Amino acid sequence: MTAGSDIGRRRVAATPTAAITETVDITEALAWYQGALGEIYATLDAQDLPAGEPAGAIFDNDLFTHERGQATVFVPCVGEVRAMGRVTSVVVPPVELATITHPGTHTDIDRAYGALAAYVTEHALAVDGPIREYYPVGRRETADTSQWRTEIGWPIFHTGPDPVPGVS
Repeated sequence: MTAGSDIGRRRVAATPTAAITETVDITEALAWYQGALGEIYATLDAQDLPAGEPAGAIFDNDLFTHERGQATVFVPCVGEVRAMGRVTSVVVPPVELATITHPGTHTDIDRAYGALAAYVTEHALAVDGPIREYYPVGRRETADTSQWRTEIGWPIFHTGPDPVPGVS
């Protein structure tokens, strides 16, 4: 994978979600994410609220630079989520992102992060803000790990014309 070869850009609209936010250590982030995602889906099921797609996460820069920071895992949903356990209702804010899609498990996801960081730095696009991940295909959709996809999003400044209203 080379910097810029599979890089895209997209604007994400504000999204109502069910979410869990906590401060986590980088060594526990993957297990924490999997547990939080399971808890969110169980809460949505218990409240008879349909889950939207894709699920995602927002990671504070401190998680990467200091190996401990705030993380939010979320699942888009329609309807008001009643707070239950760690799950609360959160509107994920809109953002413009430079993106890259990582195939498979998270074993070597750092290579995709590196390619995206190089692209954003080379093009002087970065803005302060947390990194996002979206999970269009994961263990909930298939047991075949070769089919899993994680979209990594790096916040950038707005570089194009305003999008058509209602289209992300």
